[in-house]
Formats: sequence, C-alpha cells, structure tokens
Amino acid sequence: MAKSRLKNSLRAVGHIVERRRHPQRFIQVDKCPWDEVYRDGIMAVRHYTLPPMAEIPINDGFLPVSPIKHRVPLLLVPALGIHCWTYDLMPNRSMVRYLMARGYEVYLVDWGRPSHADRSLNLDTYVNRWLPSAVETVRKHAQTETINMMGYCMGGLLCLMYLGGHNDAPVRSLITIASPVNFHKSGFFGKALGVAAIPAMHLHDRFKIRLEPLSDKLFHIPASLLALGFKMTNPPGVVQAYMDLIRNIGDREYVTEYMTMGQWFNDMVDYPGAVVREVIEKMILANSLAKGKIRIGGRSVDFSSIQQDLLALAGITDNIVSLRAARDIMQLVGSKDKRFEEVPGGHAGAFSGSKAPSHTWRISADWLAARSSV
Repeated sequence: MAKSRLKNSLRAVGHIVERRRHPQRFIQVDKCPWDEVYRDGIMAVRHYTLPPMAEIPINDGFLPVSPIKHRVPLLLVPALGIHCWTYDLMPNRSMVRYLMARGYEVYLVDWGRPSHADRSLNLDTYVNRWLPSAVETVRKHAQTETINMMGYCMGGLLCLMYLGGHNDAPVRSLITIASPVNFHKSGFFGKALGVAAIPAMHLHDRFKIRLEPLSDKLFHIPASLLALGFKMTNPPGVVQAYMDLIRNIGDREYVTEYMTMGQWFNDMVDYPGAVVREVIEKMILANSLAKGKIRIGGRSVDFSSIQQDLLALAGITDNIVSLRAARDIMQLVGSKDKRFEEVPGGHAGAFSGSKAPSHTWRISADWLAARSSV
C-alpha cells in the first residue's frame, strides 16, 4: 500500500514538472492526416483521410469503421476566434475521425490565424468570397454536383448567411451546432442586450447611425482577450476544472484530456475588427438575424429563401448560446425538412465533450446518411 502511494506521488510530481516544461507532450490536437486542396490568403480548405484501420477509439470504447462510403462530401465550417482543429481534438475525441469512420468524405475550412494586419476582414469576405470558393473547391475535388455542410457557432451563422444570399449554392443540407440566430435570447446577457438595444435601435433607425465610419482597429479583439472572455462566462467551472486536475494529476490520460481541451481556450486566434463591428451593429443591436434578413456586402441575405434540409442542435446547459437563441432558426428558414435537437453539454461540451459522440455526432451522422447519396 505504501509503495503504491509512493509510486502515485512520484508519478504526480513527474506530471507536474513535465506539464510545465513540456506541455506539448500532453496536448493532442490536429493529429488526423490531411492535405491542403485550396488556399486564398490566410484561408485554406483541408481534405482528410483515415488511415487503414478496423475501428477507431471513441472515449473509452471503439467504433467500427464503416465499409460503406457516402458519395456526397461534407464540408466542416469552424467558428471564428478558434482554431479549425477543434473538429479534430485527441484521437478518441475527434469529430473528423468519427465522421470518416461513419463513411463520410470530410473537408474542413481553415480560417487561418488573423492578426492585427487582418483587422479589415469583414463578413463579405467570409460569406461571399471564401465560403463560395470552399464549396466549389470541395464539389470539384470530390467530383460531385452537391455537398453537405456543418457549422459550429459562428461557423453555422456564416453557412446560413451564405445559403440565404446564394440561392444557387450547390448544397444539399446544413447542420448547425450552437449557432445563435436570436442574440437577444441568449440568457442573462442576451436579455441585457435586448434592453440596451432599444434606444440604440431608435437612434439607428431615426438618425441612421452606423459604426462603419469607426476604425476596424477599435473593434479588433486579440486572442488573449478573447480567451479571457470565454473563461469569464463560467468562472466557477474554470476553478472546478483546475481542482479536478489537481486531484487527478497522477492520471496521465486525465492530464492529457485537461490540457488538450484547455488548449481550445488558451490558444485562440484574433477576431477581425471589421467582423466584430458588423456583429455588434447588425446582430447584437439590430438583431437582424432574428428577423431573417441581413445585408452582407452588396448582397441581400434572406433566410426564408433557404430550401436546404436543416438540422440545428444546441446544448442544454450552454450559457453562451441558449436553446431559445438557437431554436429561432426553425421559424426563419424556408426549408421543408428541418429539425431541432437539444443535446447534453455547454457551448464546447455539446460540440466535443465526452457525451458529444453519442449525441451530437451520432444524431448528425445518422441524419446525414439519407442526404449523402447521389
């Protein structure tokens, strides 16, 4: 018994030292093989491949690799402000790997690492330039007439704006995860925004006040500030997670999972100032998305013109994007086939937490199957 305790103590000390000196040994992200098939500035499109194997690890179990390959490819669209590898965390928590094991041809948009020099990147760039190019790249590379799309958080909103402004988009269906269509319904902060927006909207409509004349650099959010902001949405959770780490510091798998998931919020990327300015003016103050119409660049976006099949998912305990904020998309799109699902987890957990494979991922893969044949 004493020897066992000594051994565990030595292991714990070893992990503490190694975690400080060589943190990269615990951080397991972006491990699935991929090739770059398109690039435009900092934006790129990846095509993933699954090495030959009979099964893949999922949490503490395994998933057989399907011999059936779906014909219609899937394009994954990440949120802004985070790395695209959030779709490919550690091998047993990789959505990319899971989807490929389920027989899907997987592509991923990489928004790159915007710096202060990229502060003028705006929604027009993402919605009317980069997403159309990514969709066309995937369609040609996979040699298909149509593709399917999946977007997380802001990535889902970008997909909705793209489809609502490009009626000829070669897209069969869309999945959104934790995408807030109604910004005034996202919990306490959403209600506060709704109240604060009333006088702002009167000024906006009466005097045509715009944030556009203001410099993009005033709105540019550096990665460090963005990371702090996300952590402050749940301070008790941050403290509790660290206390759990201390208790389990001798368990290498636990430390690896903690460090990997922590990398998501510790290593974020800048949020371009021009996009932030548009989000504040059009989505937070005017709450345009909740009305189903918005103007991006020189193009009008109308959610009622979206005819693609839609699956929208949201986390039950998400304190950033509430169920109500995400569910409103059901009233706005013109899709005849549309479905809303509540899944376990918060903003990150619903997307890639321990319960995501058996809920969000499984529901998405099952739903896509009927929409992935030629």
